[in-house]
Amino acid sequence: MKSLMIIVMAIALLASASVVRGSIEICNVDKDDLMPCMPAVTDSNGQPPVQPVQACCAVLSTANLTCFCEMGNKYPSLLHMFGIDPHLAKALPGECKLNSFTGC
Repeated sequence: MKSLMIIVMAIALLASASVVRGSIEICNVDKDDLMPCMPAVTDSNGQPPVQPVQACCAVLSTANLTCFCEMGNKYPSLLHMFGIDPHLAKALPGECKLNSFTGC
């Protein structure tokens, strides 16, 4: 049953992503462009979270943050599957000082 749930969540994630010229776009951002954000949203074994780098914040400023928020709220176990801590991910817009986003 658990593996079925993971498959369903993966399909839902892919359904919310769009393929543009061979790349995968998630919430208006190419998935490869999100890589600079990974250290800031990955659990660091009890250590304080890493501050996001400028490249991460620049990408987030163009993203549909409401879309990311909805994905995190609906599919937190999917985020865990990719090594992303949902709490760190939700804090990222604030860490990047994206004042236009009011939060999840």
